[in-house]
Amino acid sequence: MDLGFLIKDPRGRTELRLGGATTLEQRLAFLNDASTRIGSTLDLAQTCREVLDVAVPRCADAGGIMVQERLITEGEFPVRPTDGTALVRRVATAVAVENPFDWDRAFPVGEVAVYPPYLPQGQAMATARTVLVQRLDQNVGDENARAFGRDVIAKILTGCSLLVAPLLARGNVLGFFVLVREPCSEPFRSADVALVEELAARTAICIDNARLYARERRTALALQSSLLPAALTAPPGLEVAHRYLPASDLAGVGGDWFDVIPQARERTTLVVGDVMGHGVRAAAAMGQLRTATQTLASLDLDPAELLYRLDRVAEQLHLEQIATCLCARYDRAAGTVQIACAGHLPPMLVHPHGTVETLPVVPGPPLGISSERYELCEFALPAGGLLVLYTDGLVEGREWDIDEGLAKLRGLLTGPPLGIERICDVVIRAQATQTERDDIALLLVKAL
Repeated sequence: MDLGFLIKDPRGRTELRLGGATTLEQRLAFLNDASTRIGSTLDLAQTCREVLDVAVPRCADAGGIMVQERLITEGEFPVRPTDGTALVRRVATAVAVENPFDWDRAFPVGEVAVYPPYLPQGQAMATARTVLVQRLDQNVGDENARAFGRDVIAKILTGCSLLVAPLLARGNVLGFFVLVREPCSEPFRSADVALVEELAARTAICIDNARLYARERRTALALQSSLLPAALTAPPGLEVAHRYLPASDLAGVGGDWFDVIPQARERTTLVVGDVMGHGVRAAAAMGQLRTATQTLASLDLDPAELLYRLDRVAEQLHLEQIATCLCARYDRAAGTVQIACAGHLPPMLVHPHGTVETLPVVPGPPLGISSERYELCEFALPAGGLLVLYTDGLVEGREWDIDEGLAKLRGLLTGPPLGIERICDVVIRAQATQTERDDIALLLVKAL
């Protein structure tokens, strides 16, 4: 059964029900309780479940929340039609009845449907006004059953009291909130309308917040997929593995990047960079620098010359954030790697026998500070040697300083050789336990 279908104990209806004799203080206490329990997350489905968990059985014997389909799939406000073409999805249902599985069959969670304007639900959507039906007669029950092709709907709705409140946010109808009381229960009265409308208004705000979060995340993930390589193809003579872990759980993107760029004459340019900060702004700056790096690499420049020109590009871009970069070029025929550094942490080399060395590259200033030149360093990269390039988020954090982080990384890399995908997993898992951290990029390149 779907998690969005909540079954409550019907025995609680008598003692919990807010009826016509409910005092103002009791209603205010109910709304206060609802405010503390609704919107605990930015997940739309969870928000809807929380609302119904509050409303049933205190307000009704059964309830459901329908949200416009385009709002869920695209995060956009759809136009509110008045001709019965509003496409909505049932996000959650709750019941406190003796026959809960009839309600599950009648109103399945996840169903996408259109409520014609002659039904109370369609009227609420079309007019943006609450609709109260004290008792549904047989004709209305049959109309609901015919509209959805399920006779069980007429069976359980006929004789019920129905209250449908539109979910309004920013002047738009997000969907509707429907509450049902069975024939054996006291029907809804006009006094109930204000209470339910207030609950619907708070629900709509939470749903809209969830919509904005989901849209922001979709945008950020689309940006990330366009800026970072979806997959790196290992050039001949190299085995490559990589990991990217953004610090921002909300946006899901950051300012770190990496690249493996094959070149002529069995050469390969390796790049790892870091735009300070994280989130969409850092990612946008990163995308500009990564594109420039790929273009410059196509000119077959050595790493020092590439960084010199990239520094000029960064200066012209007027980046607000500081950026660092490490560029290496592996020459398979010579068995060597040339490296230049623009304010970045030095790479590590894991020798075939398992010892680890931090390569003594000469650090230059970060990008965009108009450096005169960057110094080129050259090292041997024998078959079986593993070059480790990374950003500072991997070795620096609140739990330890950078020297401790570098020592920890060397310890993780030292020892019997492992597959490089396994090494990536071990290193990232050890670092990701930090509660507060920066973006992390890790690039491993093994000479074959």
